[in-house]
Amino acid sequence: LCSLCQTISVKKMRGPFLDQMQPHQPSYLALKLSAEAGCRLCQFFCVALSRGDGDESAAALAQVSVEYPGRGISLVAWGGAGKNLDRIHVITTGDIPDDGVDGIDDPTMHPNHQIALQGVVQIYTYRDSDDDFALIEEWLSQCCSQHSRCRKPRPRTPLPTRVIDVGSPDDKLEPCLLDSKGEHGPYVTLTHCWGGKVPLTTTTGNLKEHERAIPLNSLPKTFRDAVLVTRKLGVRYLWIDSLCILQDSASDWQKESAVMEAVYRNGYLNISARGASNSNVGCFITRAPEPPACRLPWDCSDCAECSLTGSIYVRSPDWKADSVRNSPCDERGWIFQEQLLSPRVLYFGSDQLYWECCETTLRQDGRFDDDALYMYGNFPDLKVALGLSAIPPSTVQLDSSSLKWWTQLVEEYTRRHLTFASDKLPAISGIAKAYQKTTGKSSYVAGIWLEDLPAALTWYNSNREQTDVAEDQPSWSWAKMSGRVRFQATTLPRGAKKDACSVVDVRVRLNDKLNGFDNVAEAEVDLRGHVVKVVYMDAPDILPRIRGNSIFTVNGHPLGRILNDMPASRWPGNGELYCILLQTGYYPSGLVLAPDSGSRDVYRRVG
Repeated sequence: LCSLCQTISVKKMRGPFLDQMQPHQPSYLALKLSAEAGCRLCQFFCVALSRGDGDESAAALAQVSVEYPGRGISLVAWGGAGKNLDRIHVITTGDIPDDGVDGIDDPTMHPNHQIALQGVVQIYTYRDSDDDFALIEEWLSQCCSQHSRCRKPRPRTPLPTRVIDVGSPDDKLEPCLLDSKGEHGPYVTLTHCWGGKVPLTTTTGNLKEHERAIPLNSLPKTFRDAVLVTRKLGVRYLWIDSLCILQDSASDWQKESAVMEAVYRNGYLNISARGASNSNVGCFITRAPEPPACRLPWDCSDCAECSLTGSIYVRSPDWKADSVRNSPCDERGWIFQEQLLSPRVLYFGSDQLYWECCETTLRQDGRFDDDALYMYGNFPDLKVALGLSAIPPSTVQLDSSSLKWWTQLVEEYTRRHLTFASDKLPAISGIAKAYQKTTGKSSYVAGIWLEDLPAALTWYNSNREQTDVAEDQPSWSWAKMSGRVRFQATTLPRGAKKDACSVVDVRVRLNDKLNGFDNVAEAEVDLRGHVVKVVYMDAPDILPRIRGNSIFTVNGHPLGRILNDMPASRWPGNGELYCILLQTGYYPSGLVLAPDSGSRDVYRRVG
């Protein structure tokens, strides 16, 4: 390290405010020269700055020279307000002088690159032990004994219909499938990605065989690892969907899918093979070696709050941690409710372990996830909202009259993928059941709570793609779409919307499915509101705000742009279209309807 880097005090430069910045180098040029002289930390800072604003940052740094040395470099250590200390922000400081000479504001910087740069490097500490199981036991112990939000495990939890008896930690017997017959005990659940490959399954043909024994060497690697973890934790029972549900029995699948919410809710721990694309990859994935980090001394011996001394480490910007948001498990639709309904989840990623419960989300490297839901797919507040916590759902301001929570769930769910469109509602039925318990809502039809009508009809395909349609769902339900949806009603500023129509009646015909949250054979809704006949065509260039697929009155007045649910070639009827206004305000919204072929006064939503 250069002499400046050797005197860095991370504790003193803890941000995020400007007066907490620590000046580091007097110019870009000084930083660059220090990096070229071999200072690893300055090298990290240079890379972080070059990537901070993409190509523009790299171009600006390429112009650093004796003539254009650039402005000073300062540091702020921060992990978010009240959060963990997990990063150093590298930023340029100092005011840009305005001398008005030849249009150049700052003579220290190249005329074509008058920009302030910033970058981020991650910092972390090494644990006293690198034993994964020691960390897992620590997380479990803290959750079960110290977390006020997390419910204490119940020793007499009702077992699911079937579980795998893995035996004791030192048991030499093979696992076997157990018909629980009302027995009680803690059990672990496994979340895994099938990945297009059918893992070992239980069928009506091999049920008796599996009840005698399921040899460990017959299990795919992910299942074997799950047995190992379950035994190591001292838990006797393990639930795996493909082994505990008869895969060739439609009646057994219907019965078990109807109680999926209870299976995950009552589990002691959910093991998620997050980094595995299929059941043959396993939980314990060989981790790629990390580039050498840069060690900095940490000394709090003069601090009144603590007397810690040791080291912290600055991670190389070349290290790319696993993209949790895009991991195999976090892209699958069925796995969404498994993650969300489990009171505590242990994730085996490709780089490290992750933990999630009603209290917190943790990573093995100690970093804090700024926005757990949208950036990493973790859901502590939603677990509380769904009644999994020891505290009431009202603590996260769950409002039974608001669309907020349900639409947030649907938007996250629909970004994920399903192999079969027919699973659209079954794969979220467990969440719907839990949501009903906490909100008291009673009328659930095809993924929509009737208490939320008409605002719940304002969904649209956020990808603006004309996707396939699940024909077994009513046209006004988001569940008929195969792509990600968002809701216009929840994206508008407060007070900027008002319902412009009312619900007159809803008629539902049920099928004989056992799952009460997936038993709609047909559904119609009657609305009363302002309706106008419209024409669909491309808007001219003189109307840039609604350019593209647009709706006009028959007299030629522009109404707005349509977000298609399906290609126009698939719209029913003879090209006749109508609009009904759903919400007024600065951003009004409505439905585009086409007459249903052969049905008088019946219409289908097309956008």
